[in-house]
Amino acid sequence: HEYYKKHTVGVDTSDFSLSSIDLSLTPKGLQKRDYILSLVFQWIRLIKTSLSSSSDLMAQYHDELCRISEMNFMYRENSDPTEYASSVAELMHQFEKDPSRVLCGNALTGDYNGEVAKAFLDRFVPQNCLITIHNSDAEKESQEKYYVDTNLKDAAWQTEKYYGAKYREMGISQEVIKKWQNEPIDPRLKLPELNQFIPTDFSLRCDDDDNNDEVVVNGKNDKEDANGSSKNEDEDESVPPFTPPKLIQRPSGLRLWHKLDTTFRVPKTHIRVHIASPSVYRSPRSMTLNRLYQKVLNDDLNSFVYDAGVAGCNYRVTCTPTGFRISVSGYSEKLTDLLDVVTSRMQSLLQEMKEGPGVHPALGQKFNKAIDNLLRETKNFRMDSPYETAAYNGRMLMEENAWHVDTYVAEMEGEIAEKNPLRMEECAMAVEESLFGRVKAEALCMGNINEASAQKVGEVIENHFLKQGVPLSDDEAPKFRSLKIPTKEEAIQIFGPDDAESTSKASVIVEEVAYSENEENNAIDFCLQAGCEHELGYEGIAILELIGHIAYTSAYQKLRTEEQLGYIVSAFPRKIMGGGQGLSVVVQSSSTLPATLEERCEAWLESFHKELIEMPEDQIAMEAAGVVAQLLERDTNLSDQVSSTWGEILLTETVNSMKLKTPAFDRLERLAQVLMLEENEDYDDDEMTLDKDVPRKTAAELKQLMIQMFEKYFLATSPERRVVSFRVYSQKGKSIYEANKGKPGVLSSYDDSRHLKQYLSSWPSAPYWIQK
Repeated sequence: HEYYKKHTVGVDTSDFSLSSIDLSLTPKGLQKRDYILSLVFQWIRLIKTSLSSSSDLMAQYHDELCRISEMNFMYRENSDPTEYASSVAELMHQFEKDPSRVLCGNALTGDYNGEVAKAFLDRFVPQNCLITIHNSDAEKESQEKYYVDTNLKDAAWQTEKYYGAKYREMGISQEVIKKWQNEPIDPRLKLPELNQFIPTDFSLRCDDDDNNDEVVVNGKNDKEDANGSSKNEDEDESVPPFTPPKLIQRPSGLRLWHKLDTTFRVPKTHIRVHIASPSVYRSPRSMTLNRLYQKVLNDDLNSFVYDAGVAGCNYRVTCTPTGFRISVSGYSEKLTDLLDVVTSRMQSLLQEMKEGPGVHPALGQKFNKAIDNLLRETKNFRMDSPYETAAYNGRMLMEENAWHVDTYVAEMEGEIAEKNPLRMEECAMAVEESLFGRVKAEALCMGNINEASAQKVGEVIENHFLKQGVPLSDDEAPKFRSLKIPTKEEAIQIFGPDDAESTSKASVIVEEVAYSENEENNAIDFCLQAGCEHELGYEGIAILELIGHIAYTSAYQKLRTEEQLGYIVSAFPRKIMGGGQGLSVVVQSSSTLPATLEERCEAWLESFHKELIEMPEDQIAMEAAGVVAQLLERDTNLSDQVSSTWGEILLTETVNSMKLKTPAFDRLERLAQVLMLEENEDYDDDEMTLDKDVPRKTAAELKQLMIQMFEKYFLATSPERRVVSFRVYSQKGKSIYEANKGKPGVLSSYDDSRHLKQYLSSWPSAPYWIQK
């Protein structure tokens, strides 16, 4: 609806309230808050009326909730143990008299009792409610003209004594209460139908007789141990090694990956789809139109698949620079139906949008709402923290093809938007090309799904997308490249000899003033490039990860704890779209200007170099073991394993050669292998798909590799060092920013960055995991 963005309803059994309803409104919806509040109380009265006239329906609703609660408890997946322990500790207070209910108390439900339900709903009256309105424009007198029932103009503004927040309050008049209690119920308000998405089949496909050939782990049946004997079901065992999904090549060219889960044994399935298209990111306008469609679609689908979400099946459709991604997950029985509903609606919605707002006025309202929301989100992006703005400026300079946020805003607001406004019909045509034009698709079916069902998923994708389009060739696929920052010597050739006189050791300086007038922080993102991932290979990437791991603690100790430059201090490996790699040092400070922050970062780099040289070998071994542990950390539930697997597949989405298209599902293990030392014998090679012929390094050898990389790419005296200083000034530092404009090597606008990019070459984009 054009009035609200989202809403939640919940029952609260604390001492403070009985129930709560939260509504997130659009600006237009906020103006209509009197009308919306009236609808809320009409809705409550509709439920009360239905309770007295149809007790069977309420009993059926109750039965649905009981089934969902039991289902979610029985098939709950593993979560973070620390968070789980904390939540259980809180429940111990609630179930102090009956500790046996601590683990399952919230999932237990009783029988339906109509009298209790009536007594509960009888308390849902205006006299018992507290209405809280959050509005950043509440102090503007112009807002009061929209309100009658909730007009607070006669209430004095007060200041909360602890946080200084302004507020005002008043009681609800008897006249308004009487109105909310007696206003006729809008005939458009209806009670929901019974939920058709609640599953009843929780059987596991891995237990089916015809899937025994799929249930294999490292050449052994999942029910057998290494000696071929059956496992004891009560025997405690760790998560078995990961086996990668199988590629099913469909006639349409769809690359369909499938894996039947035998590890976590839950009746859930995850389906991931990526529709790749070069049309999405063709221009700022194209990207904007595709994003608008995503918003309209998700808004529209709420009415179609709300029941599925309640029943534990979820969907998500997102627009990315490389195309559209579709995700559906949940209980297996109904999941293919949900995918069909979502993809079918993606098609039919486009047809309705092409007919225009004159034929579909409600859809036109959703489209206008989407424009307002996207414009607000895009403009709010400028309000990010200074260190985030610095990182964004890094993308704009180091990525070959990247549209600036201002170009998106210009499509929705300002002179360009006024001359060529965004239209719903144009949006539909642009998205139709992105989804059904020259496209290619990749999908993953993983969990409680056999190969036959995965083939049906492939048919849904083909019928709804690929059969209407033309196969996308490798030459047309979306491409992204990372640009080389010049060395200091190359920068002098670009900017002239005056650049050599700069006090900064950075090759390039990019400056900006924080957009918010209230911003008090300065920030710097000091980015040092280390080549590209193809040149570095597994060994170079692993060494860079280790340097970043050690650097984080060192930088925090030096720049945050000792020098107290700011609360945000970090050093980490920097990955750039298109294959670029490097090391970033980030500091945000309210007391120190960016130029001084840069000097302190340079000083820390020098001291860190010395720290590496003097670091004992046993500490090197310990740090390497820490990185290995992170790389080899096992997924503890099906959702995490799906995310990891799909992530490896998506790493190949911009690889434009089928020879390089195979995902490296053992990539993290191979990175870890580089850092497994002779001194550490705790690793079980049999549990990993490693090359046993690769010799392990000593801590001394690993240390030498770290120092060599640091001295080649990061040391100030290195002729190969490529470094750019991204500076963001607070409003107080604006005069310094203005004084630096036009200086050699200083870029003060995106136009300056765009000009420099014409001189820069790009790194090879081939991935480092390819088999040579």
